[in-house]
Amino acid sequence: MQKFKNFFFPGSYKYWERRYRKNGNSGAGSYGEKAAYKAGIINQFVKQNNIQKIIEVGCGDGNQLKQFSFPEYIGLDVSPTAIRLCKDIFKEDASKQFLLYDEKEIDTRLEGLNAELSLSLDVIYHLVEDEVYEKYMHRLFSVSSRYVIIYAWDVEEAKKFHVRHRNFSKWITENITGYQLKERITQSPYCDFFIYEKLIKV
Repeated sequence: MQKFKNFFFPGSYKYWERRYRKNGNSGAGSYGEKAAYKAGIINQFVKQNNIQKIIEVGCGDGNQLKQFSFPEYIGLDVSPTAIRLCKDIFKEDASKQFLLYDEKEIDTRLEGLNAELSLSLDVIYHLVEDEVYEKYMHRLFSVSSRYVIIYAWDVEEAKKFHVRHRNFSKWITENITGYQLKERITQSPYCDFFIYEKLIKV
């Protein structure tokens, strides 16, 4: 059955748009205990470091965002349906905006987009195509002026339908310059937090 599902996998972009369009959600990580755990750590980090603006690359359906306390927030996602859901949920909140993430248009439509902190929460292991993954990672770091926080499993595993775990810390070391790993937070049975900080030029 797994082989059948893998054969007909439509690709990351199409998979998530179809999922949201059919009333699916962002997954278990954006709800319940897991969502509360992530919010506790990130809210504390934002407060302690006096961060005023955050960009989340892969905001999903907006449920996780309900638990965040951010002064200013921009959510990006590949799914037009997810963006519409988020805009509807937070339509009375002027501190939040949502933009469609389309890598084909990213260099012009979102040129100059920047924040003190960029977030990637439960996203990396859903980027099964190498090209999609690499473009995403470069974008994640390029929109940050101070910190990048990644929440994912840092292991290398074969693709299983819409999931492919990656050893992203190794990829970052080999492909991203100007950042260092500031902290790694491990709390079983959750994914690990990786907090990267931009190096100050002297």
